[in-house]
Amino acid sequence: MSKPARKHTEPLRTRHVFFDTEVYRRAGFNVSHTAFALLAKEIAAGRIALHITDITLAEIHRQLKEMVIEKAAEAKRLARDFNRIAQITGQQNGTVKEIDGPALADKAWSGFVEKVMTGMNCHSILALEMPPRVVFERYFARQAPFDESGSKEFPDAFVVESLACYCKSNEITMYVVSRDAALRRAAESHDVLIPLQTIDEILAAAAAAPGDEAEIEALVDELFAAPGFDDQVIAAIETDLDFVDFTYYGDLPEGSVQEAKLEEIVSLDDYRVAAFDGKQIGLILQVNTILDATIRYLDEDKLRDKDDDIILTELRTSSRTHARLKLYVSINLADQRFKETELLTLDVIVE
Repeated sequence: MSKPARKHTEPLRTRHVFFDTEVYRRAGFNVSHTAFALLAKEIAAGRIALHITDITLAEIHRQLKEMVIEKAAEAKRLARDFNRIAQITGQQNGTVKEIDGPALADKAWSGFVEKVMTGMNCHSILALEMPPRVVFERYFARQAPFDESGSKEFPDAFVVESLACYCKSNEITMYVVSRDAALRRAAESHDVLIPLQTIDEILAAAAAAPGDEAEIEALVDELFAAPGFDDQVIAAIETDLDFVDFTYYGDLPEGSVQEAKLEEIVSLDDYRVAAFDGKQIGLILQVNTILDATIRYLDEDKLRDKDDDIILTELRTSSRTHARLKLYVSINLADQRFKETELLTLDVIVE
């Protein structure tokens, strides 16, 4: 057997990804299966940021509910058949039970939302707030997804327009993944959207090398040495530090972290290239920092008022804490300025 030719895979041009409803449907809405499990690892590593719209969630909710109720009805029919067989044999069949379809559908939906929105840190985009005029202008002009006779793909049109609007507002680009050709054509009409067909293409791009390693390394070295680079890193961390969950593990009674501020950047320990398109480069930086955390705790000495009620005195102190923070930055190569930043570290322990 001859060796097959290696298919070229383009590295990620952006970390932002949107999946159409049919991508989830083809997976049976099981976002724990292999492809989505691999995707979750890329998201946890900061290489991919997943997005979804309210319209997509509504479609998934309806289709998932219909699928579960249909399967429950099939299971109910099978249960009756097995029970009849059991009666013929004179044996009782206690292994086949009836399934509450609506209740199971509710649990399936809750599990889906928990896995995608929380587990994969999915960002929600409000497509329903998109002005109808923009969509109807495409409809009357017979532009994708309305470019085929009889097409009335209004949900897809609102989704695509909202994704394009979101990308333009945030100065980013985004992959739009779908086997729906009309939706991909609509996405292709926007410079900020990059249509693909399958989740496998995203996973392959995430695993692909970003280019000539020596060239990339020289480019990154130049960015690190650029004037204002350190200041931009500091600003990026300070912007998102309030969103970090701080957990206190110390000796102070009932201690908790009230707030934390960046005191010093000790070093940039390492980096990974997350995306590269020749105009921008996305980097995941490992930043060794010292944070000044304000600890709120209760005084061990208890005071009593005139009615002999116990009042605990609340005190505050500060703690210098070493923290290794993972930071994503997208840098415009033309002016070496940060276009997008996100602090990927969500939890820090303070002692």
